[in-house]
Amino acid sequence: MSFKLFLLAPIVSLVISAQHTCAQLKLSGTWRGVEIIDSSEVGAVYELNFKIISGLLDGIIKVESKNKDIYVKKIIGSKKYVDLTIREASSIFNSKGKSNIKNNFEFHYNLETGYLESVYDNVKKSMIVLYQEDFSFNSKSKSIQSRHWINSFIQNYLSGLSSPKKRLEELREFKFIPIYFDVDRAVILEQYHTQLLEIIKITKSHSDLRIQVTGHTDSDGSKTYNRHLSKRRAESIIKFFTKRGLRRDRIVIDFKGENEPAETNKTKEGKRKNRRVDFTFI
Repeated sequence: MSFKLFLLAPIVSLVISAQHTCAQLKLSGTWRGVEIIDSSEVGAVYELNFKIISGLLDGIIKVESKNKDIYVKKIIGSKKYVDLTIREASSIFNSKGKSNIKNNFEFHYNLETGYLESVYDNVKKSMIVLYQEDFSFNSKSKSIQSRHWINSFIQNYLSGLSSPKKRLEELREFKFIPIYFDVDRAVILEQYHTQLLEIIKITKSHSDLRIQVTGHTDSDGSKTYNRHLSKRRAESIIKFFTKRGLRRDRIVIDFKGENEPAETNKTKEGKRKNRRVDFTFI
């Protein structure tokens, strides 16, 4: 294999992997969401139910405007990788009477967050954001039956949290890694900031979760001193969390001093791995 082909091989592999991921996306089902105007105001509410077979989309859309006017229409469209083209077709119901207006939507599935997103009105700076959920879609109802989810949905979206379905995936795949400290120090090294921000995101994404923060030390020094040091290390993590928006009542502190080493204290590397803070969800 030539040097050029050797370099191209990983790139080709990544492209094929990305295309395979897109092909495996199961976007058929029920979706709901809202039009977000200028990053704050709520516009129309949307509910969609559709199937995608061989790249072709067929289903129903229900839209309720700010003044509670509502319409239900059949929709058709297509899927290409992570992009959906949706066109409104024949009308099923319209509270304002007959209308010949048929809207078109260009949705992009965000692989990172799990939302369907569409720039809707450039003048109003609005976009439609949808998330997938197993709810009872009723095309015969003359209103959007449930609106209790809207405020929390917008708050979570604007806070950078993933869609509900994606959050469950993130939680299943998440693995804790200890945070290590320098000798006799409780200062968090900058290299761990990204990791700690991810813990905050996961914890915020699930209202029933709390995070336990447990401080440890190596065996150098007295047991009393090490117990205080392990507490200071745990407290430095808690301070990092609360300064970045994680409520204190979502965090439980514990500190073990030198009593629960991860490795032997007879080697330099072992001591390094014992100067740590561990995490667990409770």
